[in-house]
Amino acid sequence: MRKPCTILRDISLSIHPGERIGLAGVSGAGKTTLLNLLLALKGADAGSITCQGRVVRPASVRALRWYRRLVQYIPQDPASSLDPRMSVRELIREPLVRLNVVAHHDRRIDEALDRVGLGQKFLGYRPDALSGGQAQRVAIARAVALRPRLLLADEPLSGLDLPVRARVMQLFDDMSRLDGTALLIISHDLSVMPRLCERTLILHDGAIIEDRPTQALFEAPVHDHTRALVRAARLDHTVITPASTPSFHPVS
Repeated sequence: MRKPCTILRDISLSIHPGERIGLAGVSGAGKTTLLNLLLALKGADAGSITCQGRVVRPASVRALRWYRRLVQYIPQDPASSLDPRMSVRELIREPLVRLNVVAHHDRRIDEALDRVGLGQKFLGYRPDALSGGQAQRVAIARAVALRPRLLLADEPLSGLDLPVRARVMQLFDDMSRLDGTALLIISHDLSVMPRLCERTLILHDGAIIEDRPTQALFEAPVHDHTRALVRAARLDHTVITPASTPSFHPVS
């Protein structure tokens, strides 16, 4: 008989409107399990998750409709989330219909495509006609069109070239600053956090070992594991800061 395995322990996390939080950790740290809890795909053995005063737990599609309108997810592998039979227009419209967003579908679709830097010509494309970066932006547009209050983004910059990364980072800035959308950016790579996140959490062996302003965490990491992650980010990548963000040209 197998012993019970504790994947997450003593997790306490609050996210406020407009806040941008990074969650970093190596493979096996517990990021995916925490994400599944936040998406109400799994239930916690202890403790609870609340949103706007309501408890969130796994339930029927209908019972969770209110939560799906408020909390959206950008998957790490966008191709797996895009139905190959649907056009880009249909892909962005589908969650609007499914979640009973009744007003101005076409306007929301056009606005979402514009915000991710894709032109109107892409509306008729199917996923197999898109590059990896374009598919990623369509997945982001699907989430953005719902105007969520919290956006969960799993490795949102992976597979994007520098100009497109800049566009997506600016979009996240605008959503936070102008729309009041909170963002939780999940990544194994600390190098993107200074540009994207005001606050960064380090997850290690199922526990949050540091929760600090991002700049302070980079300048003086406390935990040995955090120091190793910061060192790797500096050695293996250009640490992206507001000053080093490249310019971009939208695709039309």
